[in-house]
Amino acid sequence: MQIDFEELVTNLQFVHTERLALRPLVFADAWPLWDATRNPAFNAGLLWAQPDQEMEVFERVNAIMQAAQRGRLAAVSAVCRQTGQWVGLFRYLPHASSPAAVEMGVWVHPNFWHGKVAFELAKACGNAIFSLSDVEVLVGAAAPSNRGACALNRMGGLLPVRTVWRKHETLADVELIEHEITRAQWMAQQAEQAPGKRKAFEQ
Repeated sequence: MQIDFEELVTNLQFVHTERLALRPLVFADAWPLWDATRNPAFNAGLLWAQPDQEMEVFERVNAIMQAAQRGRLAAVSAVCRQTGQWVGLFRYLPHASSPAAVEMGVWVHPNFWHGKVAFELAKACGNAIFSLSDVEVLVGAAAPSNRGACALNRMGGLLPVRTVWRKHETLADVELIEHEITRAQWMAQQAEQAPGKRKAFEQ
C-alpha cells in the first residue's frame, strides 16, 4: 500500500479541535520553531542537537517542506484557532516495519506543554490518520527518559511494543521505545467512547 501523503495534507486542513487547527507547514514556521529550541528541554528528546543559528532551523524546515512536496511525508503546523499562534509541527513519516505503517512525530512549543494541548494535538492527529487514510499501524517513538513523550503516546492509545536504537545526528546511538496502535485497536477504542465524548477529532 502506497500512502498518498500529498492528499493526506490536503485533508488534514479540515482537522480541528476545540482549541487547535491544522494547516500546511510554511517557511515562516521556522521562527517559532527556532524560539522553541532556545529551551534545552525541547531538544533533549530529539535526534538533533540544539541549533546555534536561526539558519540551521530554516534549513531543517526547508528540508521537511521539500520532502513533503515530493510526497515522502506529510507535515502540518498546529495553530491556535482564535489567535493563529503557532503551537507545534506534526509529521507523518513512512515506517520501516511495513508499507501500511506510519510514524508520527510532534514538536510542540514549550509554551504549550501544559494544559493538555500536546495531548489534544496528538489525539486529533492520531484519529485523523485512521479516518483520512488506509494506514493500518500508527507508531510513535520516544526515549525512555522522555517521560512526557512516552506518556503522550500512551494517552493517545499507543502501547509500548519494542525497543529500538537510532542514530542521533551526532552519530551516537539513541535508545527509543516504539509505541503503536493498529487500526483494529483504534476502531475498538472509538466504539467504547460515548458519542458525546468523541470531540478529539472533528471534521
